[in-house]
Amino acid sequence: MNEIYPLKFKPQFLSKLWGGSNISKIDFLKDAPKDDCGEAWLLSGVENHQSVVANGFLEGNELNELVEVYMADLVGEEVFEKYGEVFPILIKMIDTNDWLSVQAHPDNELAMKNHGIPFGKTEMWYILKASENAALLNGFKKETYQDEIQKSIKNNKLPELLNNIKPLPEETYFTPARKIHALGPGLTLLEIQQTSDFTYRLYDWGRTDNNGNPRELHIDKGLDALNYEDTSTGKMAPQKKDNISETLVSCPEFITNKIKLKPNCKVNREYVILDSFVILIATKGNAKYIFNDKKETLNMGECVLIPACIEEISIITEENSAEILEIYIKI
Repeated sequence: MNEIYPLKFKPQFLSKLWGGSNISKIDFLKDAPKDDCGEAWLLSGVENHQSVVANGFLEGNELNELVEVYMADLVGEEVFEKYGEVFPILIKMIDTNDWLSVQAHPDNELAMKNHGIPFGKTEMWYILKASENAALLNGFKKETYQDEIQKSIKNNKLPELLNNIKPLPEETYFTPARKIHALGPGLTLLEIQQTSDFTYRLYDWGRTDNNGNPRELHIDKGLDALNYEDTSTGKMAPQKKDNISETLVSCPEFITNKIKLKPNCKVNREYVILDSFVILIATKGNAKYIFNDKKETLNMGECVLIPACIEEISIITEENSAEILEIYIKI
C-alpha cells in the first residue's frame, strides 16, 4: 500500500434560499454559484456528500473509502476505534443573505434514538466577514420552559426569547448539540461540526418554498432536543496555546486552534503525540506546507487533511502573513 500523504479535496457547493454572494469571490471557491451559494462543504464524510480527493495518487477517492483502507494511519487509533469508517468532522463555509431557521440539533444519544446514527451535531462558528447588519441568535435570554416556547412559536415571537448578537470578524461562537440558535444575514463563516446533517427547525420566519408551501418544521423533535437552561451566547475567549497559536474551542468532539504567521515565517507543527488526523484551513492569506521536501500551497478557504501517521508538518509564509485554523480530536 502506497504511503499516505496530506490530502486536498474538491469543494461541494449548495444553493440555499438564504445564500449570499461572497463564497464565489474567494479564488479557491470561484466555481461556486454567484448569487445564492449558502454553503461550500470543504471536508465531509456525510453520506451522499462525501468529499473527493483532489491531489496525488488517491485523487478521485471518497473520504470514507480512505478511512476504511488506511484506518488508524489516517484518523488515529482511538479515533478509529470510536468512530469507525465514517470521518468524524464536517467543515463548511457558510454565507448568509437572510436568516436561517431557528433550530436545534440532536446530541449523540438523540441522533441514535431518532435516526439510528451515533453522530449528534455539536458545532462552532469562526466569523470571517460580518456586514453592518450581521446578526445571529444563540441561546436563551433566560431559562425557558417548553410551554413558553410553544406559545412563542404560535405567536411568531420565538426569536424574542433568544440572545441577539452582533458578531464581528475573527470571533468564535460555540453551539453544542441541543442549543437553540439561528444564523442571521451578512455573515461569512466557517462551521466546524460533527459529521451530521440533522437539523430540527422550530421557526422559519414565515417563509415558503418555491411552490408557496411553508417549509417543514420539526417542532416535536426540536422541543425534545432543546436544552432549556442554556443561556450562554456561546462567544468564546481564545486561550493562548504557544507563541504562535491559541485555542478557540476545546470539546470532546474536536479541538480548534488558530495559528498566526507573520511574513517570511516557518513553523514546525509536531503531531506525534496526538493520535489524530489534523485539518489545516487557511482563513487569511495563503501559506505553504512542506511534506517530504515538497512544498504545496494552502489557499485561503482551502483545507488540507494531515493523516495521523504524519508526525510533523512545516508551514511557511512568504511576503504575506497568514492565519490558519488547526483542527483535531483528542479522545
